[in-house]
Amino acid sequence: MDNHPTETLDVESISKKETYSTEEKKLIMDRLNEERLVQQKAEEALEGKKGPYTEEEKTKILNKLNEKRLSVQKREEIQKLRTHKKKIYKFGNKEFYKFKNMEREYYIEIEDCNKFSSRPVIVTLFYKTVSEYELKKKDVLIKTEIYSEKFHISMDPIRVYFKGYSLEDDR
Repeated sequence: MDNHPTETLDVESISKKETYSTEEKKLIMDRLNEERLVQQKAEEALEGKKGPYTEEEKTKILNKLNEKRLSVQKREEIQKLRTHKKKIYKFGNKEFYKFKNMEREYYIEIEDCNKFSSRPVIVTLFYKTVSEYELKKKDVLIKTEIYSEKFHISMDPIRVYFKGYSLEDDR
């Protein structure tokens, strides 16, 4: 659309109104559409979008997506194996899993088991004292490896040394 001086005056007078005629609505909609198209073209140019893909590009993209899907699927299966058919302990109104082969009987909340990734995270583990009604807390670093069913735990968050532990199986 051409910007005529009368048209700009119309736009200025239109912007002060609260109700619009059909002609004014059409003018406003045309302006907004024009701005949207310019913005869309600028975004496409920045993203480097181009026309239709060749068969070779399509197969490469599909292969990458398939690899990513398989990786995510494998990670989810391993994560499920870590906690599938494990013995559940109840203390108060919370549910815990128990680690086996540790120097103490350490317990982890079931809710915390889904938060882990390959990056270490500080998590609170619980252990029993002489009076079995009280649970003490200990903060540790925990991470998981992509293809390992074990939780890798470092008891000292300052001197990091990870050792693999698994959860107690349900008998």
